[in-house]
Amino acid sequence: MTRCGFCTHPKREEYERKIVSKELSMSRVAQLMNCNKSSVSRHMSNCFPKKIAEWVKPEATKEEALNVIKELVRSHRDLLDLYEEARATGNIDAAIRALGEERKHLEIVAKLTGQLQERSSVSIFLSPEYLELKQVINATLAPFPEVRQKLAEAFSEIANDGGRQ
Repeated sequence: MTRCGFCTHPKREEYERKIVSKELSMSRVAQLMNCNKSSVSRHMSNCFPKKIAEWVKPEATKEEALNVIKELVRSHRDLLDLYEEARATGNIDAAIRALGEERKHLEIVAKLTGQLQERSSVSIFLSPEYLELKQVINATLAPFPEVRQKLAEAFSEIANDGGRQ
């Protein structure tokens, strides 16, 4: 099994921190590491959430330390209590604010545990390269209308369902 190249990079932690803080984009980090952006993206989607899960895993220590999981659970309970109190007193504005904070809280928890991954989607069907390739294929297949039609149907199917089978 191959190991993630990003995981073994000497500046891995610095680059992860800069990506998360939005100081550097994944594209820029890929340039600095002399690798593909997809490698950086794959690392941030697959490896990085596992590391965060390890960081927030509760530890049995005698020292008084911040237990992130315990604090997130407490914070969640407090937000729900605030919401219920605001609702019970008819304070709609406060209830809405509490729900907004709860949504932000759940988003943080989901990101930290890897249950929410933000990925952008790019359609190649609008790229100049694809449009040029399509023209070349159409021109090449002009003498073969039945083949051209079949290929057009296949492209249309891929465009409609994202290539999922």
